[in-house]
Amino acid sequence: MNSFNIDSNPNSNISKKIKQITDEIESLPTLPGVVSQIIELTSDPKTSFKDLSRIISEDQTLTARILKLVNSAYYGFPRRISTITHALIILGFNEIKNITFATSILRTFGESDNLGDFNREEFWKHSLGCALASKMLAKTLRYRISGQAFTAGLIHDIGKIILDQYLHKSFAQIIEKVQSENISIREAEKDVLGITHAEIGAWLAKKWNLPAEIEEAIKFHHLPDKAIINPQLTAIVHLSDILVRMESIGWGGDDKIPSVNPLVWNSLKPLKPDINESYIQYFTSIFETEIGKVCSLFDIL
Repeated sequence: MNSFNIDSNPNSNISKKIKQITDEIESLPTLPGVVSQIIELTSDPKTSFKDLSRIISEDQTLTARILKLVNSAYYGFPRRISTITHALIILGFNEIKNITFATSILRTFGESDNLGDFNREEFWKHSLGCALASKMLAKTLRYRISGQAFTAGLIHDIGKIILDQYLHKSFAQIIEKVQSENISIREAEKDVLGITHAEIGAWLAKKWNLPAEIEEAIKFHHLPDKAIINPQLTAIVHLSDILVRMESIGWGGDDKIPSVNPLVWNSLKPLKPDINESYIQYFTSIFETEIGKVCSLFDIL
């Protein structure tokens, strides 16, 4: 699976800072095995429903959670779905992959023993909101891989979890600085660490061997004009983060609502030629119909 370097110059200050910080992490969090297998399987056109069902069914807890969600009011199917194979037939590969990824990530990083001002539950509501907003935008814009947008949206801020879990004292200083100086979390991260959660998240995505497009979207979701591999995916995650903040879904570490980078509209024109800054109002109105799903989906997961 292709990837790209966090920084083109391995001797740059950013690269050195990433190495310094990540060297302090004693036990690198790994991508849940079932997720790695599912990503690999769903990338293979020869994969059958039976292949995917077998992998998921080996994890009984994951199977139970997926079936609970599939049979919830979130989907509203009239008849009970009792097997993963049946769920795959009805929902398709991409949707089951989304559910599996979200369930596994929340199970791995959902809770924290740390006591502090960073609310992990509200963070994941923000992240899940961004995943659903990314999926909504991908569908609206007819982006070719909506499941990829969901995944990128869900883990766009995963670097914050790494900082909170493995460099908790420094991250506590960052949150305190955000609150006392009324600045964005990115500004506070730069002041305290010299690096941001986006760069840490991209490093983790690389370690997890996620697609290069997702790694890039994580790194540049605040700086979408820098994306070169897949500017459209990065633009979608950038817009999704802003939409979720505008609607006050969860909490990403600060209360700031970033401005939309005007260059994202150019990136999205291949998908929708007439798109411009006025579309943010249109996207907001569509997303408002999805907001109720965020909390219900979060509670089930």
